[in-house]
Amino acid sequence: MEEGKERKLRVMEGVDFISKLPDALLADIVSRLPDAEGVRTSVLSQRWKTVWKHSSRLNFDQKQMLKPLIEHYLLYTNPNKRFASALRRKVMSEMYCKLNQVASRRRKSVDAIAKASKMINSIIDARSSPLKSCRIRHLAESCVSGEAVGWMKKLLGKGLREISMELENHYDLNPYYQDMEYSWKDIAQTLDLPFEVFSGFEVLELKNYYLKIAPFIDTPQILKCLTFNNVAMSPDDLQKMLSYCSSLENLTLKKCNVKKNVEIDSPSLKVFKICRMSMSGIVVSAANIEVEEIDNVTCYPGKLVLKTPKLQVLCSYHDLENAPFVTELLKTKEIIETSSGIASPQGSNIGNIFENLVTLRIDLDLNNVRNLIALSFALKSLYHLKNLEINNQVNDDLANHNVGVGDQNEDDCLPFPKLLLWQRRELCECINHKLKTLYLKGFTGKEVEVEFVKYIITNAGAMERITIWFADVCLWDEVIANVCLLSYPKASTNFSIILKPGKKYMERVGGSFEEWVSTLRV
Repeated sequence: MEEGKERKLRVMEGVDFISKLPDALLADIVSRLPDAEGVRTSVLSQRWKTVWKHSSRLNFDQKQMLKPLIEHYLLYTNPNKRFASALRRKVMSEMYCKLNQVASRRRKSVDAIAKASKMINSIIDARSSPLKSCRIRHLAESCVSGEAVGWMKKLLGKGLREISMELENHYDLNPYYQDMEYSWKDIAQTLDLPFEVFSGFEVLELKNYYLKIAPFIDTPQILKCLTFNNVAMSPDDLQKMLSYCSSLENLTLKKCNVKKNVEIDSPSLKVFKICRMSMSGIVVSAANIEVEEIDNVTCYPGKLVLKTPKLQVLCSYHDLENAPFVTELLKTKEIIETSSGIASPQGSNIGNIFENLVTLRIDLDLNNVRNLIALSFALKSLYHLKNLEINNQVNDDLANHNVGVGDQNEDDCLPFPKLLLWQRRELCECINHKLKTLYLKGFTGKEVEVEFVKYIITNAGAMERITIWFADVCLWDEVIANVCLLSYPKASTNFSIILKPGKKYMERVGGSFEEWVSTLRV
Protein backbone atom coordinates (compact mmCIF):
# COMPACT_ATOMS: atom_id res chain seq x y z
CA MET A 1 0.00 0.00 0.00
CA GLU A 2 2.77 2.41 0.97
CA GLU A 3 4.81 1.40 -2.09
CA GLY A 4 1.85 2.26 -4.32
CA LYS A 5 1.56 5.74 -2.83
CA GLU A 6 5.28 6.36 -3.24
CA ARG A 7 5.16 5.19 -6.88
CA LYS A 8 2.22 7.52 -7.53
CA LEU A 9 4.05 10.46 -5.95
CA ARG A 10 7.13 9.79 -8.08
CA VAL A 11 4.97 9.82 -11.19
CA MET A 12 3.29 13.08 -10.14
CA GLU A 13 6.64 14.73 -9.49
CA GLY A 14 7.41 14.58 -13.20
CA VAL A 15 4.14 16.26 -14.23
CA ASP A 16 4.13 20.01 -14.97
CA PHE A 17 0.64 20.90 -13.74
CA ILE A 18 1.17 24.67 -14.07
CA SER A 19 1.91 24.47 -17.79
CA LYS A 20 -1.35 22.59 -18.29
CA LEU A 21 -3.37 25.58 -17.07
CA PRO A 22 -5.40 27.58 -19.65
CA ASP A 23 -3.61 30.40 -21.49
CA ALA A 24 -5.77 33.10 -19.89
CA LEU A 25 -4.94 31.88 -16.38
CA LEU A 26 -1.20 31.59 -17.11
CA ALA A 27 -1.21 35.11 -18.54
CA ASP A 28 -2.93 36.40 -15.40
CA ILE A 29 -0.29 34.72 -13.18
CA VAL A 30 2.59 36.19 -15.21
CA SER A 31 0.96 39.64 -15.19
CA ARG A 32 1.37 39.78 -11.41
CA LEU A 33 5.16 39.51 -11.69
CA PRO A 34 7.51 42.46 -12.32
CA ASP A 35 7.83 42.60 -16.11
CA ALA A 36 11.52 41.77 -16.17
CA GLU A 37 10.66 38.55 -14.28
CA GLY A 38 7.65 37.90 -16.50
CA VAL A 39 9.79 37.99 -19.63
CA ARG A 40 12.20 35.49 -18.08
CA THR A 41 9.41 32.90 -17.87
CA SER A 42 9.71 32.53 -21.66
CA VAL A 43 12.77 30.27 -21.19
CA LEU A 44 10.89 27.71 -19.09
CA SER A 45 9.52 25.81 -22.07
CA GLN A 46 8.04 26.20 -25.55
CA ARG A 47 4.62 26.47 -23.86
CA TRP A 48 5.75 29.54 -21.89
CA LYS A 49 7.60 31.26 -24.72
CA THR A 50 4.93 33.86 -25.54
CA VAL A 51 2.74 33.75 -22.43
CA TRP A 52 4.20 37.03 -21.06
CA LYS A 53 3.07 38.85 -24.20
CA HIS A 54 -0.56 38.13 -23.34
CA SER A 55 -0.56 39.34 -19.71
CA SER A 56 -3.10 42.08 -19.05
CA ARG A 57 -0.96 44.08 -16.62
CA LEU A 58 2.49 45.65 -16.85
CA ASN A 59 4.65 46.45 -13.83
CA PHE A 60 8.01 48.15 -14.33
CA ASP A 61 10.55 49.22 -11.73
CA GLN A 62 13.38 50.80 -13.70
CA LYS A 63 15.88 50.64 -10.85
CA GLN A 64 15.35 46.88 -10.45
CA MET A 65 15.90 46.18 -14.14
CA LEU A 66 19.58 45.44 -14.82
CA LYS A 67 19.92 46.09 -11.09
CA PRO A 68 23.69 45.53 -10.64
CA LEU A 69 24.53 47.72 -13.64
CA ILE A 70 22.16 50.50 -12.63
CA GLU A 71 23.28 50.55 -9.00
CA HIS A 72 26.93 50.73 -10.11
CA TYR A 73 26.07 53.52 -12.55
CA LEU A 74 24.16 55.52 -9.94
CA LEU A 75 26.85 55.05 -7.32
CA TYR A 76 29.92 55.89 -9.38
CA THR A 77 28.66 58.39 -11.97
CA ASN A 78 28.20 62.04 -11.04
CA PRO A 79 24.49 62.98 -11.22
CA ASN A 80 25.22 66.05 -13.33
CA LYS A 81 26.87 63.80 -15.92
CA ARG A 82 23.93 61.38 -15.79
CA PHE A 83 21.42 64.15 -16.39
CA ALA A 84 23.50 65.62 -19.19
CA SER A 85 23.51 62.19 -20.84
CA ALA A 86 19.74 61.89 -20.39
CA LEU A 87 19.16 65.34 -21.86
CA ARG A 88 21.36 64.41 -24.82
CA ARG A 89 19.11 61.40 -25.47
CA LYS A 90 16.08 63.67 -25.47
CA VAL A 91 17.63 66.13 -27.93
CA MET A 92 18.77 63.33 -30.24
CA SER A 93 15.35 61.67 -30.11
CA GLU A 94 13.57 64.93 -30.95
CA MET A 95 16.00 65.59 -33.78
CA TYR A 96 15.43 62.16 -35.33
CA CYS A 97 11.66 62.60 -34.99
CA LYS A 98 11.79 65.91 -36.87
CA LEU A 99 13.89 64.31 -39.60
CA ASN A 100 11.51 61.31 -39.65
CA GLN A 101 14.48 59.00 -39.23
CA VAL A 102 15.46 56.20 -36.91
CA ALA A 103 18.61 56.51 -34.84
CA SER A 104 21.57 54.60 -36.25
CA ARG A 105 21.88 51.09 -34.88
CA ARG A 106 25.58 51.62 -34.55
CA ARG A 107 24.95 54.21 -31.87
CA LYS A 108 25.12 52.30 -28.59
CA SER A 109 23.29 53.09 -25.35
CA VAL A 110 26.17 54.31 -23.22
CA ASP A 111 24.59 53.92 -19.78
CA ALA A 112 22.59 51.37 -17.83
CA ILE A 113 19.54 53.61 -17.39
CA ALA A 114 19.25 54.03 -21.16
CA LYS A 115 19.44 50.25 -21.57
CA ALA A 116 16.66 49.75 -18.99
CA SER A 117 14.55 52.35 -20.82
CA LYS A 118 15.09 50.45 -24.06
CA MET A 119 13.93 47.24 -22.34
CA ILE A 120 10.71 48.96 -21.22
CA ASN A 121 10.06 50.17 -24.76
CA SER A 122 10.71 46.70 -26.17
CA ILE A 123 8.34 45.01 -23.72
CA ILE A 124 5.59 47.52 -24.46
CA ASP A 125 6.08 47.13 -28.24
CA ALA A 126 5.92 43.34 -27.93
CA ARG A 127 2.43 43.34 -26.41
CA SER A 128 0.02 41.32 -28.52
CA SER A 129 -3.11 41.48 -26.36
CA PRO A 130 -5.17 44.29 -24.78
CA LEU A 131 -3.74 45.84 -21.62
CA LYS A 132 -5.80 46.63 -18.52
CA SER A 133 -3.28 48.49 -16.39
CA CYS A 134 0.36 49.51 -16.13
CA ARG A 135 2.55 50.70 -13.26
CA ILE A 136 5.91 52.36 -13.94
CA ARG A 137 8.35 53.36 -11.21
CA HIS A 138 11.31 55.13 -12.78
CA LEU A 139 14.43 57.18 -12.06
CA ALA A 140 14.76 60.95 -12.35
CA GLU A 141 16.90 60.58 -15.48
CA SER A 142 13.81 59.38 -17.36
CA CYS A 143 12.10 62.69 -16.63
CA VAL A 144 15.08 64.58 -18.06
CA SER A 145 15.25 62.36 -21.16
CA GLY A 146 11.49 62.63 -21.78
CA GLU A 147 11.21 58.85 -21.79
CA ALA A 148 8.61 58.85 -18.97
CA VAL A 149 6.23 60.86 -21.15
CA GLY A 150 7.20 58.71 -24.16
CA TRP A 151 6.11 55.54 -22.35
CA MET A 152 2.76 57.11 -21.52
CA LYS A 153 2.22 58.07 -25.17
CA LYS A 154 3.18 54.58 -26.33
CA LEU A 155 0.82 52.91 -23.83
CA LEU A 156 -1.99 55.24 -24.78
CA GLY A 157 -1.47 54.19 -28.39
CA LYS A 158 -1.81 50.57 -27.25
CA GLY A 159 -5.26 51.34 -25.86
CA LEU A 160 -4.26 51.31 -22.17
CA ARG A 161 -6.82 52.93 -19.89
CA GLU A 162 -5.29 52.64 -16.38
CA ILE A 163 -1.76 53.83 -15.55
CA SER A 164 0.29 54.66 -12.45
CA MET A 165 3.51 56.67 -12.83
CA GLU A 166 5.93 57.12 -9.92
CA LEU A 167 9.23 58.96 -9.77
CA GLU A 168 11.87 57.09 -7.72
CA ASN A 169 12.73 58.50 -4.25
CA HIS A 170 12.88 62.28 -4.14
CA TYR A 171 16.37 63.49 -5.02
CA ASP A 172 17.00 65.36 -1.76
CA LEU A 173 16.53 62.12 0.21
CA ASN A 174 18.51 59.90 -2.15
CA PRO A 175 22.31 59.56 -1.88
CA TYR A 176 22.52 59.06 -5.64
CA TYR A 177 21.55 62.72 -6.13
CA GLN A 178 23.50 64.46 -3.35
CA ASP A 179 25.98 66.20 -5.71
CA MET A 180 23.33 67.40 -8.13
CA GLU A 181 23.67 71.00 -9.34
CA TYR A 182 20.71 73.20 -8.46
CA SER A 183 19.94 73.82 -12.15
CA TRP A 184 18.99 70.15 -12.57
CA LYS A 185 16.64 69.95 -9.58
CA ASP A 186 13.48 71.19 -11.31
CA ILE A 187 13.97 69.34 -14.56
CA ALA A 188 14.84 66.13 -12.69
CA GLN A 189 11.31 65.85 -11.30
CA THR A 190 9.30 67.69 -13.96
CA LEU A 191 6.73 65.73 -15.94
CA ASP A 192 5.88 67.92 -18.94
CA LEU A 193 2.71 66.21 -20.08
CA PRO A 194 0.59 67.13 -23.11
CA PHE A 195 -3.04 67.51 -22.09
CA GLU A 196 -4.26 65.03 -24.67
CA VAL A 197 -2.04 62.35 -23.06
CA PHE A 198 -2.97 63.39 -19.51
CA SER A 199 -6.69 63.18 -20.22
CA GLY A 200 -6.51 60.14 -22.52
CA PHE A 201 -6.50 57.57 -19.70
CA GLU A 202 -9.54 56.57 -17.67
CA VAL A 203 -7.51 56.08 -14.47
CA LEU A 204 -4.30 58.05 -13.83
CA GLU A 205 -2.04 58.19 -10.76
CA LEU A 206 1.03 60.45 -10.59
CA LYS A 207 3.49 60.39 -7.68
CA ASN A 208 6.51 62.58 -6.79
CA TYR A 209 6.43 65.00 -9.72
CA TYR A 210 6.43 68.68 -10.48
CA LEU A 211 3.64 68.65 -13.04
CA LYS A 212 3.33 70.82 -16.12
CA ILE A 213 0.37 70.31 -18.40
CA ALA A 214 0.12 72.39 -21.57
CA PRO A 215 -1.59 73.39 -23.62
CA PHE A 216 -5.09 73.06 -22.19
CA ILE A 217 -7.20 72.33 -25.22
CA ASP A 218 -10.67 70.93 -25.87
CA THR A 219 -9.82 67.41 -26.99
CA PRO A 220 -11.78 64.16 -26.61
CA GLN A 221 -10.90 62.90 -23.15
CA ILE A 222 -12.08 60.08 -20.92
CA LEU A 223 -10.27 60.73 -17.60
CA LYS A 224 -12.54 59.58 -14.77
CA CYS A 225 -10.24 58.84 -11.83
CA LEU A 226 -7.21 61.03 -10.99
CA THR A 227 -4.76 60.70 -8.08
CA PHE A 228 -1.98 63.20 -7.33
CA ASN A 229 0.43 61.94 -4.65
CA ASN A 230 3.20 64.37 -3.65
CA VAL A 231 2.67 66.36 -6.83
CA ALA A 232 3.54 70.06 -7.06
CA MET A 233 1.68 72.38 -9.41
CA SER A 234 0.28 75.89 -9.33
CA PRO A 235 -3.28 76.39 -7.98
CA ASP A 236 -4.24 78.13 -11.24
CA ASP A 237 -3.08 75.14 -13.28
CA LEU A 238 -4.99 72.76 -10.98
CA GLN A 239 -8.22 74.68 -11.39
CA LYS A 240 -7.73 75.08 -15.13
CA MET A 241 -7.03 71.39 -15.49
CA LEU A 242 -10.23 70.49 -13.63
CA SER A 243 -12.28 72.82 -15.81
CA TYR A 244 -11.15 70.91 -18.92
CA CYS A 245 -11.59 67.41 -17.45
CA SER A 246 -15.29 67.18 -18.18
CA SER A 247 -15.55 63.45 -17.39
CA LEU A 248 -13.63 63.46 -14.09
CA GLU A 249 -15.55 61.68 -11.31
CA ASN A 250 -12.93 60.77 -8.71
CA LEU A 251 -10.14 63.12 -7.53
CA THR A 252 -7.56 62.40 -4.80
CA LEU A 253 -4.96 64.95 -3.66
CA LYS A 254 -2.34 63.56 -1.25
CA LYS A 255 0.70 65.44 0.12
CA CYS A 256 0.48 67.84 -2.81
CA ASN A 257 2.16 71.23 -2.84
CA VAL A 258 -0.17 73.93 -4.13
CA LYS A 259 0.84 76.59 -1.54
CA LYS A 260 -2.24 78.83 -1.78
CA ASN A 261 -5.98 78.19 -1.73
CA VAL A 262 -7.23 74.94 -3.19
CA GLU A 263 -10.31 75.50 -5.34
CA ILE A 264 -12.21 72.48 -6.61
CA ASP A 265 -14.90 73.41 -9.12
CA SER A 266 -15.99 70.46 -11.23
CA PRO A 267 -19.62 69.67 -12.10
CA SER A 268 -18.80 66.04 -12.99
CA LEU A 269 -16.92 65.22 -9.76
CA LYS A 270 -18.52 62.61 -7.47
CA VAL A 271 -15.67 61.62 -5.11
CA PHE A 272 -13.09 64.03 -3.64
CA LYS A 273 -10.33 63.09 -1.17
CA ILE A 274 -7.69 65.42 0.21
CA CYS A 275 -5.00 64.00 2.50
CA ARG A 276 -1.99 65.37 4.45
CA MET A 277 -1.87 68.76 2.79
CA SER A 278 -1.30 72.30 3.99
CA MET A 279 -2.93 75.35 2.44
CA SER A 280 -4.50 78.64 3.46
CA GLY A 281 -8.01 77.71 2.36
CA ILE A 282 -10.20 75.08 0.68
CA VAL A 283 -13.18 75.88 -1.53
CA VAL A 284 -15.11 72.92 -2.88
CA SER A 285 -17.90 73.89 -5.27
CA ALA A 286 -19.10 70.68 -6.87
CA ALA A 287 -22.82 70.18 -7.10
CA ASN A 288 -22.63 66.43 -7.74
CA ILE A 289 -20.06 65.30 -5.15
CA GLU A 290 -21.38 62.32 -3.19
CA VAL A 291 -18.26 61.29 -1.21
CA GLU A 292 -15.80 63.68 0.47
CA GLU A 293 -12.79 62.80 2.63
CA ILE A 294 -10.65 65.31 4.54
CA ASP A 295 -7.67 63.57 6.13
CA ASN A 296 -5.03 65.44 8.18
CA VAL A 297 -5.32 68.79 6.41
CA THR A 298 -3.83 72.05 7.67
CA CYS A 299 -6.12 74.96 6.88
CA TYR A 300 -7.71 77.99 8.56
CA PRO A 301 -11.22 76.86 9.64
CA GLY A 302 -12.71 80.17 8.53
CA LYS A 303 -11.52 79.51 4.99
CA LEU A 304 -13.10 76.10 4.64
CA VAL A 305 -16.01 76.41 2.20
CA LEU A 306 -17.97 73.33 1.18
CA LYS A 307 -20.73 73.70 -1.41
CA THR A 308 -21.69 70.09 -2.05
CA PRO A 309 -25.47 69.78 -1.66
CA LYS A 310 -25.64 66.15 -2.82
CA LEU A 311 -23.04 64.87 -0.37
CA GLN A 312 -23.88 61.39 0.98
CA VAL A 313 -20.62 60.30 2.67
CA LEU A 314 -18.32 62.59 4.68
CA CYS A 315 -15.07 61.37 6.23
CA SER A 316 -12.99 63.59 8.52
CA TYR A 317 -9.73 62.41 10.09
CA HIS A 318 -6.95 64.14 12.04
CA ASP A 319 -3.91 62.55 13.67
CA LEU A 320 -2.86 65.04 16.35
CA GLU A 321 0.00 62.96 17.72
CA ASN A 322 1.87 62.84 14.38
CA ALA A 323 0.88 66.24 12.97
CA PRO A 324 3.75 68.76 12.61
CA PHE A 325 1.53 71.75 13.49
CA VAL A 326 -1.13 70.53 15.89
CA THR A 327 -2.87 73.86 16.47
CA GLU A 328 -3.23 74.49 12.72
CA LEU A 329 -4.61 71.06 11.85
CA LEU A 330 -8.20 71.15 10.67
CA LYS A 331 -10.13 69.18 13.26
CA THR A 332 -13.36 67.29 12.90
CA LYS A 333 -15.21 69.67 15.21
CA GLU A 334 -14.44 72.57 12.87
CA ILE A 335 -15.40 70.59 9.80
CA ILE A 336 -18.79 69.45 11.10
CA GLU A 337 -19.54 72.94 12.42
CA THR A 338 -18.88 74.36 8.96
CA SER A 339 -20.65 71.52 7.16
CA SER A 340 -23.81 71.83 9.25
CA GLY A 341 -23.89 75.61 8.91
CA ILE A 342 -23.17 76.26 12.61
CA ALA A 343 -19.97 78.15 11.92
CA SER A 344 -19.98 78.90 8.19
CA PRO A 345 -17.51 81.55 6.96
CA GLN A 346 -18.90 85.03 7.34
CA GLY A 347 -20.85 86.12 4.30
CA SER A 348 -20.94 82.59 2.87
CA ASN A 349 -24.11 81.13 1.41
CA ILE A 350 -22.90 77.63 2.16
CA GLY A 351 -26.07 76.57 3.97
CA ASN A 352 -26.41 73.04 5.31
CA ILE A 353 -24.68 70.35 3.23
CA PHE A 354 -25.72 67.64 5.68
CA GLU A 355 -29.27 67.37 4.35
CA ASN A 356 -28.60 64.32 2.16
CA LEU A 357 -25.77 62.77 4.17
CA VAL A 358 -26.16 59.02 4.75
CA THR A 359 -22.76 58.10 6.24
CA LEU A 360 -20.52 60.10 8.60
CA ARG A 361 -17.02 58.81 9.49
CA ILE A 362 -15.05 61.01 11.88
CA ASP A 363 -12.18 61.25 14.35
CA LEU A 364 -13.77 62.81 17.42
CA ASP A 365 -12.80 62.82 21.09
CA LEU A 366 -16.11 62.23 22.86
CA ASN A 367 -14.64 63.42 26.15
CA ASN A 368 -14.14 66.92 24.80
CA VAL A 369 -17.13 69.15 25.59
CA ARG A 370 -16.82 71.34 22.51
CA ASN A 371 -16.80 68.22 20.35
CA LEU A 372 -19.96 66.97 22.05
CA ILE A 373 -21.73 70.27 21.45
CA ALA A 374 -20.72 70.32 17.77
CA LEU A 375 -21.86 66.71 17.29
CA SER A 376 -25.18 67.29 19.00
CA PHE A 377 -25.96 70.29 16.77
CA ALA A 378 -24.81 68.43 13.66
CA LEU A 379 -27.12 65.49 14.38
CA LYS A 380 -30.08 67.87 14.15
CA SER A 381 -29.07 68.67 10.57
CA LEU A 382 -28.46 65.07 9.55
CA TYR A 383 -31.99 64.24 8.46
CA HIS A 384 -31.07 61.07 6.53
CA LEU A 385 -28.08 59.74 8.49
CA LYS A 386 -28.00 55.92 8.55
CA ASN A 387 -24.38 55.11 9.43
CA LEU A 388 -22.22 56.82 12.05
CA GLU A 389 -18.57 55.85 12.62
CA ILE A 390 -16.53 57.56 15.33
CA ASN A 391 -12.88 57.03 16.22
CA ASN A 392 -12.73 58.17 19.83
CA GLN A 393 -9.01 57.43 20.13
CA VAL A 394 -8.05 61.04 19.35
CA ASN A 395 -6.89 63.35 22.12
CA ASP A 396 -8.13 66.78 21.03
CA ASP A 397 -6.73 68.28 24.25
CA LEU A 398 -3.31 68.14 22.56
CA ALA A 399 -4.46 70.99 20.36
CA ASN A 400 -5.30 73.22 23.30
CA HIS A 401 -1.87 73.60 24.87
CA ASN A 402 -1.14 76.82 22.99
CA VAL A 403 -4.61 78.35 22.91
CA GLY A 404 -6.49 80.70 25.19
CA VAL A 405 -7.95 80.13 28.62
CA GLY A 406 -11.45 79.83 27.20
CA ASP A 407 -10.54 76.58 25.43
CA GLN A 408 -8.96 75.16 28.53
CA ASN A 409 -12.05 75.66 30.73
CA GLU A 410 -14.39 73.71 28.49
CA ASP A 411 -16.94 72.90 31.19
CA ASP A 412 -17.83 76.62 31.18
CA CYS A 413 -19.43 76.04 27.73
CA LEU A 414 -22.46 74.43 29.35
CA PRO A 415 -24.83 75.66 32.08
CA PHE A 416 -24.98 72.11 33.44
CA PRO A 417 -22.54 69.21 33.96
CA LYS A 418 -21.38 67.65 30.67
CA LEU A 419 -22.70 64.26 31.78
CA LEU A 420 -26.21 65.65 31.33
CA LEU A 421 -25.66 66.97 27.80
CA TRP A 422 -27.34 64.09 25.96
CA GLN A 423 -30.21 63.95 28.47
CA ARG A 424 -30.92 67.65 27.94
CA ARG A 425 -30.76 67.53 24.12
CA GLU A 426 -34.00 67.27 22.16
CA LEU A 427 -34.37 64.13 20.09
CA CYS A 428 -33.58 64.57 16.41
CA GLU A 429 -35.05 62.98 13.29
CA CYS A 430 -32.03 60.89 12.33
CA ILE A 431 -31.65 59.32 15.79
CA ASN A 432 -35.34 58.58 16.16
CA HIS A 433 -36.08 57.15 12.69
CA LYS A 434 -33.01 56.85 10.44
CA LEU A 435 -29.79 55.75 12.17
CA LYS A 436 -29.10 52.03 11.58
CA THR A 437 -25.46 51.45 12.53
CA LEU A 438 -23.03 52.95 15.03
CA TYR A 439 -19.36 51.98 14.89
CA LEU A 440 -17.33 53.32 17.82
CA LYS A 441 -13.54 52.76 18.05
CA GLY A 442 -11.27 53.56 20.99
CA PHE A 443 -14.00 53.25 23.64
CA THR A 444 -12.46 53.75 27.10
CA GLY A 445 -15.61 53.48 29.19
CA LYS A 446 -15.51 57.00 30.59
CA GLU A 447 -18.81 58.39 31.81
CA VAL A 448 -19.28 60.86 28.94
CA GLU A 449 -18.72 58.09 26.36
CA VAL A 450 -21.16 55.80 28.16
CA GLU A 451 -23.83 58.52 28.22
CA PHE A 452 -23.53 58.99 24.45
CA VAL A 453 -23.88 55.27 23.75
CA LYS A 454 -26.80 55.06 26.20
CA TYR A 455 -28.48 57.94 24.36
CA ILE A 456 -28.22 56.04 21.06
CA ILE A 457 -29.37 52.71 22.51
CA THR A 458 -32.44 54.13 24.24
CA ASN A 459 -33.56 56.46 21.42
CA ALA A 460 -32.52 55.01 18.04
CA GLY A 461 -35.75 53.43 16.84
CA ALA A 462 -34.34 52.10 13.54
CA MET A 463 -31.01 50.86 14.93
CA GLU A 464 -29.77 47.48 13.64
CA ARG A 465 -26.24 47.17 15.00
CA ILE A 466 -23.86 48.90 17.43
CA THR A 467 -20.22 47.81 17.33
CA ILE A 468 -17.92 49.05 20.10
CA TRP A 469 -14.16 48.55 19.93
CA PHE A 470 -12.54 49.08 23.33
CA ALA A 471 -9.21 50.91 23.61
CA ASP A 472 -6.14 48.80 24.37
CA VAL A 473 -5.41 50.89 27.48
CA CYS A 474 -8.59 49.77 29.27
CA LEU A 475 -8.33 47.98 32.61
CA TRP A 476 -10.30 44.87 33.51
CA ASP A 477 -12.64 46.58 36.01
CA GLU A 478 -13.37 49.41 33.50
CA VAL A 479 -14.37 46.92 30.80
CA ILE A 480 -16.50 44.80 33.15
CA ALA A 481 -18.27 47.92 34.44
CA ASN A 482 -19.32 48.82 30.89
CA VAL A 483 -20.83 45.47 30.04
CA CYS A 484 -23.93 47.16 31.48
CA LEU A 485 -24.38 48.67 28.02
CA LEU A 486 -25.96 45.38 27.02
CA SER A 487 -28.70 45.77 29.64
CA TYR A 488 -30.05 49.22 28.69
CA PRO A 489 -33.62 49.24 27.29
CA LYS A 490 -33.47 49.36 23.48
CA ALA A 491 -35.61 51.69 21.41
CA SER A 492 -35.33 49.26 18.52
CA THR A 493 -36.61 45.74 19.03
CA ASN A 494 -34.30 44.13 16.48
CA PHE A 495 -30.72 45.21 16.88
CA SER A 496 -27.52 43.83 18.35
CA ILE A 497 -24.65 45.27 20.39
CA ILE A 498 -21.25 43.80 19.59
CA LEU A 499 -18.30 44.37 21.91
CA LYS A 500 -14.81 44.05 20.43
CA PRO A 501 -11.34 43.87 22.06
CA GLY A 502 -8.56 46.40 21.63
CA LYS A 503 -7.13 46.98 18.15
CA LYS A 504 -3.56 45.93 19.03
CA TYR A 505 -4.80 42.74 20.64
CA MET A 506 -6.82 41.88 17.53
CA GLU A 507 -3.81 42.49 15.29
CA ARG A 508 -1.51 40.43 17.51
CA VAL A 509 -3.78 37.62 18.68
CA GLY A 510 -7.13 37.90 16.92
CA GLY A 511 -9.12 36.42 19.82
CA SER A 512 -12.66 37.09 20.99
CA PHE A 513 -13.85 39.81 23.38
CA GLU A 514 -14.17 37.32 26.24
CA GLU A 515 -10.60 36.05 25.69
CA TRP A 516 -9.28 39.60 25.65
CA VAL A 517 -11.08 40.47 28.90
CA SER A 518 -9.55 37.43 30.57
CA THR A 519 -6.05 38.65 29.64
CA LEU A 520 -6.70 41.97 31.40
CA ARG A 521 -6.91 40.25 34.79
CA VAL A 522 -3.33 38.98 34.57
